[in-house]
Amino acid sequence: MTLTSDEAKFVEFLKSFSQFYWPSHKIAENSKGISILPHDGDKNEFKMYALDEICHSCSIFKEGGVWFTPKTTDAIWYKKENDNFFIFLIEFKGDLLCRTSSKCSLVEVVDSLKSKNYYDELSSEINSLDKIVDKYSDRLLNGLASKPLETVTIALPLIYEEYYNNNNVEYLDIRKFLTSSRIIYRVVSISEDYEPNRQRTRGRSYRCSNMIPSACKKLARERHDRELDASYESSLQTYHRRYEKAGIVFSAGFVDNIAFNNFIENYLK
Repeated sequence: MTLTSDEAKFVEFLKSFSQFYWPSHKIAENSKGISILPHDGDKNEFKMYALDEICHSCSIFKEGGVWFTPKTTDAIWYKKENDNFFIFLIEFKGDLLCRTSSKCSLVEVVDSLKSKNYYDELSSEINSLDKIVDKYSDRLLNGLASKPLETVTIALPLIYEEYYNNNNVEYLDIRKFLTSSRIIYRVVSISEDYEPNRQRTRGRSYRCSNMIPSACKKLARERHDRELDASYESSLQTYHRRYEKAGIVFSAGFVDNIAFNNFIENYLK
């Protein structure tokens, strides 16, 4: 693989974080050390860079004793194919995000009340609940929606700035380079066929949040969107399409945890 000068600079930038060059299954571990990726035999041993860990190692995100880290994807990798330079951003999520997943019990309550013709009796209450649903959104969805945006536009440029300032290296216009590269974003979540399948949806653990970044709203929200009515996967697809259209990512999509080793073999290697 022959790299251009800028591509070589980017690769050297990533290689400077060799302490965070980890096997995929390790990057996919939660805080309890449990990985969502099967790693029997040599499955999911492919190494990438743990971007969250890189972020937390950079002093640029620290003010006094407080960390202000952007929402980054879990892993980053690169690949040169013909004349195209690909950057892979991978997010591992130990939840069931498929089309059949349940997102918010409040939406289900409102829909149930409407379907059972309680509107005349409870019109004021139903309207109030509708306002809550329209104003607040799911924190998990907000986080997943903003990760590729903040990774590309905030995290990587700032990490590179610190790297450049601390090392005697040739300068790379990182923002221009990211724009010209083909960025592939994939969310890896629990398969419905996974054993053990934790069947984790957010019906019970739902948390309201209206803290979605303004840039994210501009690119990925429209008035008629009612994101809580849909599954996580279908809601995120709306964001992904608009990020692709805005040129932030070249391609965005989903891979379930059982199929990720095939994704490694077919795309990452």
